[in-house]
Amino acid sequence: MSELKYMSLSLDETLKNLNNCRNVVLNQKESIIQFRDIILTASNKRSTNERKTTIFLAGAGRSGFVAKAFAMRLMHLGFYVYVFNESIAPPVNDGDIIIIVSKSGKSNSITQIVDNSNFEDVKLLTVCGNTDSDLAKNADARIVVESLPQQVQNLENYEIEEFVDNFESENKFKLDSGDLPKKSIDLNDEKNRTFIENLPYKIGNTYLPLELILMGTAFEISALVLLDSLVVELMQKLNLREKDLKEYHDVLSSSI
Repeated sequence: MSELKYMSLSLDETLKNLNNCRNVVLNQKESIIQFRDIILTASNKRSTNERKTTIFLAGAGRSGFVAKAFAMRLMHLGFYVYVFNESIAPPVNDGDIIIIVSKSGKSNSITQIVDNSNFEDVKLLTVCGNTDSDLAKNADARIVVESLPQQVQNLENYEIEEFVDNFESENKFKLDSGDLPKKSIDLNDEKNRTFIENLPYKIGNTYLPLELILMGTAFEISALVLLDSLVVELMQKLNLREKDLKEYHDVLSSSI
């Protein structure tokens, strides 16, 4: 087996999800246009110094990092942008825009924002992973990124044998399971049942499947790429180029 086999397999699964982003754009064209056009209604330093509409972004955990990355790009585009829960964030006012990135839309921090954002004319946008979530249903515009079915990889024979050897050594008994993984483990044997109950991965016909893409990773990476591509769409509508964005790029922090 080549080195970094599982890293390569994981990358393949990630790329499958990224390629699926094309289908998201094709199938949700009208909603994405609405999402884009609501952002374009926000106040922009390049068009006017008068500040009426501020954009607020939020996300829990790793989705929060995706929200911050998009917030940075919106700032580079000239919008007035803040991220929730940061100490310098002002209160939300009527007419503002809230953008939430959340796979489930059910975390306490996210539902609290939605519950407390019942201002007149506040627009709620979301990039989420579930069409049926309350977050998606309450949003004025949404981009739904549903992850592809989780793929797993059966371990190699020698990897299973290695795992079993370590388990037997630590637990001081021998498995009566024959020649792993060619024969099924005898579930009637108490020691074997103990072995299975303590496995980190669900066992089926002696194989230990390894998840190739973890938890919300497919959603988070897909959301990041979709929002970055939306930035280019916004650039075109605002008649901006990369050199224009650099005018708002932070050069002080990079020099520290």
